Amino acid sequence: MHINVRDILAESVGYKRAYKITGEHPILDGVRLTREVEGEITISRLDSSLRVRGQIETEIELECHRCLRTFSRPTRVSLAQEYADKPGSEQMPITNGEIDLAPLIEQEVLLSIPLQVLDRPDCPGIQDAPEQYTKTTDTSMRVAGRARITKGSHRGRT
Repeated sequence: MHINVRDILAESVGYKRAYKITGEHPILDGVRLTREVEGEITISRLDSSLRVRGQIETEIELECHRCLRTFSRPTRVSLAQEYADKPGSEQMPITNGEIDLAPLIEQEVLLSIPLQVLDRPDCPGIQDAPEQYTKTTDTSMRVAGRARITKGSHRGRT
């Protein structure tokens, strides 16, 4: 998702331009999109860089951590990033008068994924799994017998 920003770089500080994003389907390394990216961004001219701000929405394919089924989840993320010809540590590069939004979108979408992914809150887990994987056995008594904690003669000060 490249945007030509040569004309914005030629403008004075404070200049802004809005862009509507529709029908974009960037190829992202860490996540698979199941719907095109839609949204709106504003590019502002700063002293020696450009600031991109906006919001996008799409759908991503995820795998449930309990039942291992894949499903699509709607995602809406905010974008905020600076781009520069000679980028600093917090900036992304302007290359040949263009900025690439795909790495920024990928980063924000990945950060929006929850730590525990469930296809629905009451997901029962793997159905029809072999009994050896789902059968619960009471081993708490055996483990408790082995894991005895004793008070040592050398106590540290607290």
